Amino acid sequence: MKHPNESGAHAHEVGKQRPRNTQRWVALVMPLMVCACVTGCSFLEPALDTSRHFVLTSLPAEMVNAASGTLRVDVIHVKTPSYLFNSSLAVRKGTNEIVYLPGTLWAERVDTGIPRVLAADLSSLLPSDQIRVAIGSSDDVAREIGVTIEQFDVSASGQAVLVAKWRIFSPGGEKILHSGESRLSRSGPAPDADPAGAVGTLSDLIADLSRQLAQALNGT
Repeated sequence: MKHPNESGAHAHEVGKQRPRNTQRWVALVMPLMVCACVTGCSFLEPALDTSRHFVLTSLPAEMVNAASGTLRVDVIHVKTPSYLFNSSLAVRKGTNEIVYLPGTLWAERVDTGIPRVLAADLSSLLPSDQIRVAIGSSDDVAREIGVTIEQFDVSASGQAVLVAKWRIFSPGGEKILHSGESRLSRSGPAPDADPAGAVGTLSDLIADLSRQLAQALNGT
């Protein structure tokens, strides 16, 4: 059993420690409060989002072929490598190294943007208003196109590359009418300095692929 004097002494010591702890807490918090008042609480505000979002673009309107025709073509089975599924722009640093540019984002999935632009470009290049992106084969087409993208990216210096294998099928994919492999490249702005320009270079590569496909379609 503790002596009453011992309990009183303990309480006295605790009472002395509490003011000291309070003083230490105030000493730590006060500078932060002063800083917040001076800077307008800037460190409490969320960081400004400087991200930019881009889409691939088709050929300019002035290049659209105004002629119409009866040829109906379905763009189907456009496959893209999985490294393009990242939401950021892929930048190639070497043969087997890919980095993603911070703050430079795709506004749509690349595996959606490529077939969309490919179909739009073919509509511009061919005398037909029947070019479309199809989910699968249909009975009312004259030709079907399948494309497998193997590489589609830009280097840090602005060199963009598109490597793709493609096939042109008869309706229903019963017969291969034409096939080929495209290895295309273009020089453009460095992606870190001009991301919009780099995306424009990639769009130009899809236009180049569309021209090759249009030439092959005219020959089938």
